[in-house]
Amino acid sequence: EPFIDELQRMLQPLGDLLFPGPGSCWDGHHCFIVRYRSGEDLGLDMHTDDSDVTLNLCLGLEFTGAGLQFCGMTGAGDHRKHRHSYFHKKGHCVVHLGRRRHGADDITSGERLNLILWNHSSTYRSSDESESPPYNAETGPPDPVCVSYTHDRDFGNFKDYPKGKENFRGRGWCPRRSFEYPGFKPDCDSEEEDRHV
Repeated sequence: EPFIDELQRMLQPLGDLLFPGPGSCWDGHHCFIVRYRSGEDLGLDMHTDDSDVTLNLCLGLEFTGAGLQFCGMTGAGDHRKHRHSYFHKKGHCVVHLGRRRHGADDITSGERLNLILWNHSSTYRSSDESESPPYNAETGPPDPVCVSYTHDRDFGNFKDYPKGKENFRGRGWCPRRSFEYPGFKPDCDSEEEDRHV
């Protein structure tokens, strides 16, 4: 814990420079290590973090694949549109806002370890920007790389559900009802029936 406290203190000026507001006045954190290994946890579905600013440091080891895909910001009309593909390198760190949608591609060989540091600012979290963020209707269909089987109501229209994850069909919440893009169609028949009742 003292090491992470000191690491956060050293990184605070970078957060403040890159992300004024969410990157300012950090006073809490959650730190953990993720491991992706062929034959075990391969990747991570699209999601956002419970952080104001996330630091993701690649510790190694030897691996191929497991890129990080970045999409839009939660609540933006283009939050499921692809923005950037990042490829981890040992000793390099990527820094992003917690509310940016992102996910890890499947690892194809080897093993990857990453130190994740979620930074929290109670000052920012009590602001109007954090407590009442805008939520806009989607401007169009998502890019397939940005859909989430965990969260999205239309995932199955763009990708097949991963093996063992089929039970997520019909459980998504995104996009919120009445914020769908023109022509939206859920991938679950029961939801489609509910929409016409």
